[in-house]
Amino acid sequence: MSFLSQSNKQAFKNPWVLGWILLLVVVVLVNIGMIMTAFLTNPGLVKDDYYEQGRDYERTVLQLIEARKRLGWQVSLESGVVKVGAPSQLQITVMDRDGKEVTGLSGNLQVYRPSDRQQDMIVSLLETEPGIYRAYYTVMLKGVWDLQVTLKHEEDTYTAEQRVHAEAS
Repeated sequence: MSFLSQSNKQAFKNPWVLGWILLLVVVVLVNIGMIMTAFLTNPGLVKDDYYEQGRDYERTVLQLIEARKRLGWQVSLESGVVKVGAPSQLQITVMDRDGKEVTGLSGNLQVYRPSDRQQDMIVSLLETEPGIYRAYYTVMLKGVWDLQVTLKHEEDTYTAEQRVHAEAS
């Protein structure tokens, strides 16, 4: 009956017991590796002031809709092929209800990388012709980028977005 005793050390020579122990050790090591990777490569997809933005979301959206209706602007975004490491351009054309150019606006372009906050940038808009604004930027990673244009006229704010795919040079 010594094979049933708790003092019997034969169990650690059984391949089934060793297999289960090895499986448990592998699972624990993989989990430790995943936790370390999550902390070391945090892309920062959470906004710093997410609570305030979420709380005021409906009010912000209603204000943007009201401003769009009141202003009546027709905004078009035109971006060419975006290549990694090469200067890119976004052209914004702004017309009013009557089809006339809207001049004298200020604003910026936020170039947003959905998977890596450290690659985000904000670029000022330049009015190159009446009603035509341009922003110049350079992305350093291939893949998806979101372009968010914010146009300002006195207290009014108008936003427009476009998603682009950066190709390798």
